[in-house]
Formats: sequence, C-alpha cells, structure tokens
Amino acid sequence: MSDKIVYEDKYFQVVSPQYPLNCREDGGHLVLLKKETVKDRSEMDWQEAIDFIRISMMVGKAMYDVLGVERMNYEDLGNWGVDKPMGSTMHLHFFGRAKEQTHQVRGSHMMIYPEGHKIYKGHLKPFTDEEVDTLKKEIETIAKEEKYVKMAEAAGI
Repeated sequence: MSDKIVYEDKYFQVVSPQYPLNCREDGGHLVLLKKETVKDRSEMDWQEAIDFIRISMMVGKAMYDVLGVERMNYEDLGNWGVDKPMGSTMHLHFFGRAKEQTHQVRGSHMMIYPEGHKIYKGHLKPFTDEEVDTLKKEIETIAKEEKYVKMAEAAGI
C-alpha cells in the first residue's frame, strides 16, 4: 500500500497518504505536493501560484461535497523537514473536520503529534479506494466550472 493519487497536473499532485495525520473518521487528510520542490510558496512562479490556489479551492470543495465535512483546514507546514539534508519543502495539507471527532477536538486547532509517533503507524484510517475514486471524479467535475477553467488557462494548464 502507498499514497494514492487524487489529482495531478503539470505542476502539482494531490495524494491521500497511506499514513494520514488526521483519521478519515475525523474528516480525513490529503496533501498537495509540488512536483519541482521549493522551500516556500514565495519561490513559485505566478502560474504555479495560480494553480496552487486553484487546486486548493477544488480539493477543499470536493472534500465538502463528497465527505460532508463540517469545516476544512488548509495548513502549509514544513517543520519536520528543517533538519533533513534537503530541508523543508513546501506542501499543503487538507484536513477535513467532521462534526463529531474521535482523535481531534471540535473547534480546536489540529493536534499534530511529533514525527514518527506511533499514532501514524496505521492507527489513523486513510481514505478507502472508493473514497479516493469518488474524490477524483468530484474534482474532475469541479475543474470544469468556469472559474476553475479560467484559472487553469491563466496557469498554463
């Protein structure tokens, strides 16, 4: 089992991690990764920046539509990479927040345990193959909406 691709274009890939930081039952977790890594969003060119925002909007909307989450949290983190040889790389986490949660506290900031904590070794459930397929289809449908088509054209997609 490995990370499952939910969306991909020329600049980015969205994956459903095999070992999520937020349990599916609490709303789930997806990650937006830049294909050519950068340390910070300020290093992206203007077309990549437009696509970054376009994808974050589409994926968030799909998670609302498909999963019925109460709230979306978008988090640009990179702290675990600070001391690694290549350093931190820019990526965006999508955390769905369910109305009733088991591992998180409703109305509070996401609890992120330290890297390597045993909670990330299979305790938190990832999206099922069926949920990934449904999210993919919903993102494809959303991408056809006029504002996302215009953003894709501006981004050179």
